[in-house]
Amino acid sequence: MTAVEELREKHGCKAAQARSVVSGYTTVPYTIAYANELVEDPIAFEWHNDELRLTYRTPRRNDWVHGILRARVRDLRDRRPDLRGSERMRKLNTRRQWRCMDKRLCQVCGKPATDLETGRIPWALTSTVFERTGPDSGRTNAPPTCWSCIPKALEECPMLRQDFAVYTVADTTSAGVLADTYVPAVAGPFLSRHNVFVAWDAHRYHASTLAVAQMVELHDMRPIDAPG
Repeated sequence: MTAVEELREKHGCKAAQARSVVSGYTTVPYTIAYANELVEDPIAFEWHNDELRLTYRTPRRNDWVHGILRARVRDLRDRRPDLRGSERMRKLNTRRQWRCMDKRLCQVCGKPATDLETGRIPWALTSTVFERTGPDSGRTNAPPTCWSCIPKALEECPMLRQDFAVYTVADTTSAGVLADTYVPAVAGPFLSRHNVFVAWDAHRYHASTLAVAQMVELHDMRPIDAPG
């Protein structure tokens, strides 16, 4: 029996209990956005500290994180279906994704992902959301997935079915953001790059960045098939 089959055998019943919001899909992951959560407030460039900085035209104090503008989104997950709207499986709720990274919550059920017995964090990754930075480290914008939810994620997520690896991780550090970057134009901010990594210490890019997700560095990554 493979490690993944063992996971399905051991946690399969728990996965059914851990289902979050049921809708047109069997499971709507915690980090997925709903239609009425999406915000399209206009952005613009403004002068700030002697440089042009990206801003919302009606700015709020909590719009920026470490000097980077963060994409606005509502959090209506706990509201009635008619208030939150239908799920948008290709859209991310930036606030909930950020919360998962900060608090190490499962991206499927939204509960703590850390294994209480070992203190390590299970992480299911595909090559599209992971960049190797060392022999046992790498960066990702995908939050962890708890042991209970991994079997369900493998069954329902097409990306995971095609290309995945499961690790346990000892620790994480915030590395930066996955973002769109803009340049000033006559008609307003012009999108120059889409879904690029901007590190927290890459200060020259911060003023032109709109963050859509937090990225973390994973430390002491161990494949679940590894001894021990």
